[in-house]
Amino acid sequence: MKKLVALFLLLALGVCTLCPALAQAAYTAGTYTAQGQGHNGMVEVEVVFSDSAIESIRIVNHNETPGVSDVALERVPEEIVAYQSLAVDTVAGATYSSQAVLDAVAACVEQAGGDVEALKAVAIEKSVSTETVAMEADVVVVGGGGAGLAAGAAAAGKGASVILVEKMAQLGGNTILSGYAMNAVMPEITAKNASRTGQVETLQEVLEYNPEDFGEFAETLVTLQGQIEEYLAGDTSVLFDSVEWHMIQTYLGGKRTGLDGEVVEPKLELIRVFCEGAGDTVRWLESLGVAFDNENLTTPPGSMWLRGHAPLDNAQEISAPAAYIEANGGQILYETRAYEIMMEDGRAVGIKAEQADGTQLVITANKGVVMASGGYGENPEMAVEYNNYWPDLPSDIPSDNAKGITGDGIIMGKAIGANLVGMGYIQLVPKQTMRLQAENYIFVNGEGRRYVNEYSERDELCAATLAQEVAYSIFDSVSATITNDNMSMETIDNLVKTGQIYRADTIEELAELIGIDPTALKEEVDQYNSFIDSGVDTEFGKKQLGVKIEQAPFYADQLVMKIHHTMGGLEINPEAEVISVDGEVIPGLYAAGEVTGGIHAGNRLGGNALADAFTFGRIAGENAAEQE
Repeated sequence: MKKLVALFLLLALGVCTLCPALAQAAYTAGTYTAQGQGHNGMVEVEVVFSDSAIESIRIVNHNETPGVSDVALERVPEEIVAYQSLAVDTVAGATYSSQAVLDAVAACVEQAGGDVEALKAVAIEKSVSTETVAMEADVVVVGGGGAGLAAGAAAAGKGASVILVEKMAQLGGNTILSGYAMNAVMPEITAKNASRTGQVETLQEVLEYNPEDFGEFAETLVTLQGQIEEYLAGDTSVLFDSVEWHMIQTYLGGKRTGLDGEVVEPKLELIRVFCEGAGDTVRWLESLGVAFDNENLTTPPGSMWLRGHAPLDNAQEISAPAAYIEANGGQILYETRAYEIMMEDGRAVGIKAEQADGTQLVITANKGVVMASGGYGENPEMAVEYNNYWPDLPSDIPSDNAKGITGDGIIMGKAIGANLVGMGYIQLVPKQTMRLQAENYIFVNGEGRRYVNEYSERDELCAATLAQEVAYSIFDSVSATITNDNMSMETIDNLVKTGQIYRADTIEELAELIGIDPTALKEEVDQYNSFIDSGVDTEFGKKQLGVKIEQAPFYADQLVMKIHHTMGGLEINPEAEVISVDGEVIPGLYAAGEVTGGIHAGNRLGGNALADAFTFGRIAGENAAEQE
């Protein structure tokens, strides 16, 4: 039906793909190429025309993010050809990539002498299904990000049948937009890394902490202090780390006071499970086929320590568990929005969902439902409603989240009596185009001066950055190659060409490019380099110092404040079971990842999100699969 509608419209325009003899020539037949601006650079297409139709579209070259853009780069060309229209829908979550294809094809149409506006006017009518379909599996997972994929793979590994529903056209959620590194204490890898400048001094300060100030984490601190004393008495050239150190840093990073005076802290029982299990999670992902860099650790911004484990191929964190689910008989349903948790006698027994064409799904879960739909970073109204941390949070504040992260699972959980915790705490981030390691850049303001310890926790970085009229991260060519997402020089070149970052051969030229005082910026960079020489940052106390900013070319990346992570959500216990407002377990319902609350309290450390999502996702999937 939809192709017939398009055909009638094409006939009205004098274009008919089925009866070219009756149609007037619409194009100069041939092959044409053009480019459109994507998210990470230009998308180049090759379009073949007959004298009456667009015959084929091929993506020649692009630098879009794998996994995010794949569906758009496949579907948009197919629909343009099928409907002979430039009015096709963009793919949710890949709007820039979709629009890049549309713009490039439009440019080719112009080259071929076609009428771009006429093609944009060719409406596409898509039928809406009224069908309701019943489905059934042992474990039903809502959400195809890291937590959901881990839950599905873990459940499949226990022999359970699995149906995973994903609202978007592609898997990944926020995981695919992250730096991919996950914090985990793995002694066999820690021992391969040298201690960095300032880390010994940081540990010495921990010995001065008073256990009485650490509440239920007091015993953990005492154990840690003993570990540090033993380390300091030995070889301090090798990196120190321990589960207790990860726990204490997570505790300190998450303890915050809200606008109403409420003090929130991470829950000890959840933090222990998370920090003790993160290493096993990395090893489990390796068993699924994810290859990690088992030599070098990373420091995601706001992570506070060198314990990030980065995959050699970022896409494997998504593709490997997805492939495992399907290889073990599981189903993954795309563009399927869950909107209700079905309850029976107080137990979660499945979900109701709607597919893109309107088909209604009633999916029964024989053993359990795992909610892994993410937080509410793309729902600014929800963020403002619950906010208890940021004064005057703008109602239109943007986010760097995936488009589907709108709080669906939290809303569904609340509707069936789940308890919500920590909802007032939202993590903002001074967003950088490139995800560099925090010890390898400086933040400067419009006067060319540093204004914060770049190794601070994220909310401190945000508060300081919000106080500036404009801010940039400054780094050199060496730092540019030490990224948390394996960014290639070709991609970096495209970011420069498209104006997303700035590059110059000298610091002074860089300053002129971004409109700040060249003398001030040069003085600030020279002073920072002197701190690296001495090992002491006398200006802001940054203890983890990396490479100097001295190797041309030099780069500037403007910082933009966005919602990055939401700490609140469904309350869970260490078994990833969801807790009701009455404090009781809701049978059959599990949750993992950013849809949950209580783990990170008021602020999340960088690198903790994926470790949390995959660890509790694995726990949720296994426990759901083992239910009778």
